[in-house]
Amino acid sequence: MNVDKIFERATIRGVADYLLFGLGPDEDDRSYEERLDEIYMRFEKTVGKYDENPTSELLDLCNELSSETASVYTEIGLQAGILLMMDMIGNMNQEKENND
Repeated sequence: MNVDKIFERATIRGVADYLLFGLGPDEDDRSYEERLDEIYMRFEKTVGKYDENPTSELLDLCNELSSETASVYTEIGLQAGILLMMDMIGNMNQEKENND
C-alpha cells in the first residue's frame, strides 16, 4: 500500500475532487473566491449574448440553482464527514480494546 498517495489526497479539495470526479488533487491553487468569480464572470458574459438585461431571469435562476446545489452538497458533505468521524472513533476504540 502506498501511503504517500493517500496523504496527497488528504485535503478538502483532494477529497472533493476524488469523490466527485475520481481524480487526484487539482493543481489549481486559486482561492475559493477567485475560482467562483472566474466562472461567474464567464457565465454572465455568455448570458449577456442572449439577454442583455442586467437583472436577467437567467442570472437569477442560475444563482438560485447554484445556491441550492451548494446547500445540498454542503449538507451531504457534513453528513459524510460525521459518518467518517464516527467510523474513525469506532476504529480507535476497537484498537484500544484489542491492546487492553
